[in-house]
Amino acid sequence: MNVSLPSESGMRRTVPKLLAGAILGAVIATGACARAVDNVIAGAISADADEVAARHGAEPMAGDPQTLMTRRRRTVTGDLPRAQRLADQVRGSIAVYRDVDIAVADGYRSFPPEPGPAERIIHYVHQRRSQREEKRINPAEPGALLYERVNGGELRLVGAMFTAPVSAPLEELEARAPLSVTNWHLHQNICIPKPVWSKDQWARTLPGRAPVFGPGSPIATEAACREVGGRFLPTVFGWMVHVFVFAPDERDLWNAMYGHAPRPSAKVEQHHRH
Repeated sequence: MNVSLPSESGMRRTVPKLLAGAILGAVIATGACARAVDNVIAGAISADADEVAARHGAEPMAGDPQTLMTRRRRTVTGDLPRAQRLADQVRGSIAVYRDVDIAVADGYRSFPPEPGPAERIIHYVHQRRSQREEKRINPAEPGALLYERVNGGELRLVGAMFTAPVSAPLEELEARAPLSVTNWHLHQNICIPKPVWSKDQWARTLPGRAPVFGPGSPIATEAACREVGGRFLPTVFGWMVHVFVFAPDERDLWNAMYGHAPRPSAKVEQHHRH
């Protein structure tokens, strides 16, 4: 194989974090071998731990050390009105997407493409709008829509998600959505399968039905990830913030983990590599 591929650091600067998988087809079209494609995708969705500029203002979420959550700041004048304006703008702009078919027609796509049955909150990501969030957020055009799975599979629009680069400092996160009102979060120490696009690998579970791969897995070290044949990523995607403007309870408006099930328990040491 003789193919020229961009460096991993270069990919991190140019590929929207939540849509790194979208480069797969283009890279395959170059004739790249599977290993090279896998390396490019992994480099695009990840970043080194020392690139997390806001780490000193965040801490692992209780019961989920793989989720780094910003700490709430003391409310200052203007925070609540600013957060309310953002929520009102989002609510007005995404109401049309209550019908998920309209969202798809407008360019939003489910991520991952086939969410597992245990996933209650489904993300629909817009490639171009998500990419713009590397520089700023636009309440009228969020990078992702959030749907809640109800009534055995029906998708109900509950809100939107905005992102920021993993290298964004606390003050940049604050400027996008006030840290006194909401929590930004970042997924860290994640084990993903090789190859990253393998549906069979993503479907693997540990004793106790916990997933082997992804943010919901109890596997959070490079050694444990290597044992199950995976690839360890220090961070994935970038900073994220949720705003649940259509949640049934208005108190969940800025609840970062609304609809996300608690992490299942599992005995990692009982699992053997496939």
